[in-house]
This record gives sequence, C-alpha cells and structure tokens, in this order.
Amino acid sequence: MSTIKDVAALAGVSPSTVSRTLSNRVFVEEVTRQKVLKAVEELHYQPSLVAKGLREGRTYTLAFLVPDIDSLFYPIIMKRIEHYASLKGYNVILCNNNNSLEQEKSNLEMLGARGIDGILCMTVSDDFAHIVNFQQKTHVPVILVNRFLGHTLSSVGIDNEYGGYLAVKYLLDHGHRKIACIFGEYVQSRSRERCQGCKRALDEYGITDYKRNFIYDVDTTEEAYQRTKDLMKMDDPPTAIFTSMDILAIGVYRALNEMSLLVPEDVSVISFDNIFMARFISPPLTTYDAAVNQVAETCIDRLLAQIDGDTEVYNDVFQGKIVERESVRMLEKNDN
Repeated sequence: MSTIKDVAALAGVSPSTVSRTLSNRVFVEEVTRQKVLKAVEELHYQPSLVAKGLREGRTYTLAFLVPDIDSLFYPIIMKRIEHYASLKGYNVILCNNNNSLEQEKSNLEMLGARGIDGILCMTVSDDFAHIVNFQQKTHVPVILVNRFLGHTLSSVGIDNEYGGYLAVKYLLDHGHRKIACIFGEYVQSRSRERCQGCKRALDEYGITDYKRNFIYDVDTTEEAYQRTKDLMKMDDPPTAIFTSMDILAIGVYRALNEMSLLVPEDVSVISFDNIFMARFISPPLTTYDAAVNQVAETCIDRLLAQIDGDTEVYNDVFQGKIVERESVRMLEKNDN
C-alpha cells in the first residue's frame, strides 16, 4: 500500500505539499498540483480518513435518520444522499427509527456520543423539540429532510402542496371531475400539505363537493386496497383516484382489479413519489416526481457548509414534475 511519502517522492515534492494539495484548502501551484494528482493516480494512493480526521477534528461520517426502512420512498433518497456524500469524501450511517419517536431520540443520543460530524433527519413526527435540544446541547449540525421548522433548523424538502396541486390539476385537465383523494396519516404535515394542494386545484375548477371522496390516515397498501373498494361501491363512484404515496396506489390497483375495473379505462390513477415500482406495475403509474436528486444534493451541501461553520438557517423547497405514463386517460364531457 502506497504512503504519502511514496507520492511525494514520485511527484518530486515534500509530503507536506502532497497533504496541502489533497486537502483542497490551501493554494498550491497548478503545475505542482497536477504532479501530485498524477502520482496519486499512478500509485493508487488512498489517504487515511482516520489520520485525516484526527488532524482536522472530524470523523468524515454523517448519519441519516429515517422513520421506517420498509417505505419504498426512503431508499430512493438514501441512495442519492449516500452517493453524493461519497463524492464529497464522507460516509453515511443509516439509522432506522422504526416509526418510533423514542427510537429516534435514542439514535440521536448514540450519534452524539460517537462524535458524528453531521446529521440528516427525516423525523418520525412533527414534534421537533428533541431535535432542537440535541443540536443546542451537542452543537452537531442537523438538517431536516422533507420536514420544516421555520427559522430554528435548516431544512431541505419537497414542495408537497405543489405536488398535490399538480397531480389533481392533471386529472382535472384530463376531464375528470369526480376525483377521490387518499392521504397518509393526517397528523403528518406532508399529508396535510398534499391535501391542501388537492383542494386548491379543485377550488380553481369550482368543484366544492369533494369532501366525501377525501380519505385520510391511510398508511398501508392494505388500507388503500380496502378503502378503494369502499369508494367504488358508492353511488356515483369516482372516475379518478389520487394517492398521496405511490405505495398506496398499489393497493388501489389491486382493489380495482378484483372489482373487474380497468386502469385507466374505468378509473384513472395518479400518485406522488415516483418510486422505482411505479414504472413496472401494469399499467405504468403516472405520478409526481419529487425532485429527489436536488433534495439529496442540497441536503449534503447544506450540511457540509454547517460543518464548515455556516450558521445561516436555510429552508430549501423543490418543486417536481408529473411523470406521464399510462394510468390516466382523457375523459369526454359525457363520461363524467
């Protein structure tokens, strides 16, 4: 295994010059920098993160706390965060909170004791008091992911209201007027925000009798399956269904299939998240893509800036777009 002295000898510079070049924090002449980088490549030199961390007082390790690893959305953003962090020279520890606030608090205590450099947190609930207390006590930088707390903690996330609005507007623009909306746990701000977006779209079209078709606190595929059956047994059932998470749409598909109803010929379906399964179910699901790449990269950039001493509080919100597939059809006026 090559050492920093080997790199220095091959490049014809001192070991301290190699160290300065690789740190990217001190100016080094371009000719010298290129010599060092060429030697690093030829020798396949890997700097010791342990030694680097000891010198700079860092572990070069971040943590990402998620509510429940069983969700199909969280692995998407986890993968992007881990990839982008690695490009910046950081490892990421994943902490699964099992939808437990107590587990989340316990994981934070553990991470604080380990001297972690920074934390990305997708909280279990909208109760952020323990997060604020943790940061004030430990001074470990924390970025909330897809959770928002005003000017107390920095956050990066999805524009949930806009996503709900755009999805239902898409149905309305395709001629649908009898639209059902199925939302996740309503105590979560993201569900409420997506609901507000749905309402805004319906209000713009002058549709006011939608409350009977709004279903709340549906968190599993099984629940979505059963509630869809209930919806379609109603007098004058909906011609289209929006679900606030793609995983719920899978339950909707199953229920419609068992009732011999076709998507989109009989019922159109649109959803939110754009998980990888959305393009593989039949027919492929039209859904709102939540700009996960932008969210993941900004999370890392903001967190590393805090680690470097930035004390500004940021609230970054990204708008996504509708990914058109095959689950929504255009209705004629006499179809409603």
